Amino acid sequence: MITDEQITEWLHEIEARPDSTPLVFRLIADRLRELTAQNEALLAENIELRSGRKVEAYESQIASLEYQLDLLKRQLGGEIISTAAAPATDAFNLLIYNSLGQILRVEKPTLEEMGGSIPGGIHFREGSTLGESSPHLLATRSLEELLFVFDSGRAVTLPVAGIPVSNAGSLDWEQAFLQEPHGSEELVFILPIARMSLFDYCIQVSRRGCIKKMRESNLETYVTSGYIGTGIKLKSDRSCSLALCHKPSRLVIVSREGYLMGLGLDPLPYTIEEAIRLGPVDHVVAAFGVSDETLLVCITQNGKVLQRETGWIESVDSLGGRGQSILSSSRREAGVRIVGAGAVDEQSWGIALCSDGQIVASRASEWVDRGAILGGEAQGVEILDFTISKG
Repeated sequence: MITDEQITEWLHEIEARPDSTPLVFRLIADRLRELTAQNEALLAENIELRSGRKVEAYESQIASLEYQLDLLKRQLGGEIISTAAAPATDAFNLLIYNSLGQILRVEKPTLEEMGGSIPGGIHFREGSTLGESSPHLLATRSLEELLFVFDSGRAVTLPVAGIPVSNAGSLDWEQAFLQEPHGSEELVFILPIARMSLFDYCIQVSRRGCIKKMRESNLETYVTSGYIGTGIKLKSDRSCSLALCHKPSRLVIVSREGYLMGLGLDPLPYTIEEAIRLGPVDHVVAAFGVSDETLLVCITQNGKVLQRETGWIESVDSLGGRGQSILSSSRREAGVRIVGAGAVDEQSWGIALCSDGQIVASRASEWVDRGAILGGEAQGVEILDFTISKG
């Protein structure tokens, strides 16, 4: 604002030195322009406040902060703002789910008990079937927060404790918890997100190899709004996964026919672009971040374990290439396919879902040393899905 003292000082300057009058007028004009701009900005903000747009933005920021606080409380074992009862300890959990939104939850105090306490692994009850709805596995903890993502782009959050524990001795889809889809949509994946604020980026990857990078702060906004987006360019495509990554790591995309691509995070686009060129019937089965301390493992449907040092993965500078192949052409022509992949270290466990309903858990290093998941007695049994958990 212009004060009375400033006006008096300018008048005295003009009276004492008439030649300075043009300079004083220019100073006054510049000051008036500055005040006019400030007034217009305040007026615009006032309009936003009256229309509710500014209030909605503030409410969205507050909701995001409250959500992050709730996640931290759950991770630290504090009060949980939820209708679900808090678990007594952060036990190991295995979720078995399908595209219909049915979820079975098995809880064990430790991973060792999951791998060794039930002879022969966990079996579905006789007479039940896995169905044709793409069963998947997810290893997580009792205090985790889960993000359910549907092919429509809709997203729902729920703590692990909000899913009833299933009877490990009689798993059946008829007794499964239902995270109900809307209309014709399907559940495409579940992602643990309690520690998402510790990551720098989240990469959305589609089945046909399209990717989109988002900052972690943007992911928080999408989560609180309940909509992640489809992440696709073609109607025949659909979302495959979200990969939480640190800046020093690389993104690795693995396809069912055994092609993979390593990508640095900085050049990745914030818009949907094709990252890896896939064959007509090929699709992405896994996407995750890798560091130099981890080992890449790929699991085939016949239970073979393929492993490579992360240094073997070439980092490409441009998108749209075919990538490297971890399968020989003869094995690919024989029908061998990749059903799962991930980055493991000495603490990692591998858990596989078999076509006979059995769930096999073991230290990943044992599978890597053996080169296979199943023994020779499991002839004709295929691996349907594979997940990794830290011990």
